[in-house]
Amino acid sequence: MKQKIRTARVAVYLFIEGVIAFLVLYSVLFFFGGTIPVGDLQEKGEITFFVQSNGVHTDLCLPVQSHAMDWSTVIPLNDFPKVKSPTYISIGWGDKGFFLDTPEWSDLTLNTALNAAFFKSGTAMHVAYMTNVPLESNRVAKVQVSTENYERLVSYVIDSFDSDQNGVRLIENRGYWEHDNFYEAKGNYHLFNTCNAWTNSALKISGIKTGLFSLSADGIMRHLINRN
Repeated sequence: MKQKIRTARVAVYLFIEGVIAFLVLYSVLFFFGGTIPVGDLQEKGEITFFVQSNGVHTDLCLPVQSHAMDWSTVIPLNDFPKVKSPTYISIGWGDKGFFLDTPEWSDLTLNTALNAAFFKSGTAMHVAYMTNVPLESNRVAKVQVSTENYERLVSYVIDSFDSDQNGVRLIENRGYWEHDNFYEAKGNYHLFNTCNAWTNSALKISGIKTGLFSLSADGIMRHLINRN
């Protein structure tokens, strides 16, 4: 009996130590993984786009039309009947349940948060057409990139959509406003593959300065806003 108790205690201690080790590792990656810079910030480039943050989530804001890409050929304007003559398109990847069930932070439930964080959950693309050019601020960064690197970014973004023979797959009637929609996406969301990790990968693929391993919005924006 005493041996069983000792064995149970050891198992509990090992479990607690494992949880602590995991939390420490994740905290280090979350808070410091994005501080190590990779890539470069170009002062000139053929194409200008923006990266925007709400403090938690990041999106890419890309010109609707450029010599390298016309986004209306991929994301049909017919899906946005209220939008006229858009200039930029905002695209972000994330947890499907979180996106669809949490239009406001007040709508966030414990179940949604836990499912997004600890289980490999389905994903969606959040797309919004914008009629105005984004304004630079401490949460909106202007980026310039070569045509070649922009084409790499475009390929990465398009490949993130879970498309079929008819193109991107609209999740009907789930947009927050009149100028946005959700589409089916590839991949699974979890603690080590967040919405910001998606943006971070897009920037790294296009050679733009960002964090080596950015799970947070700050790990991305700090390199774009602080240009020194």
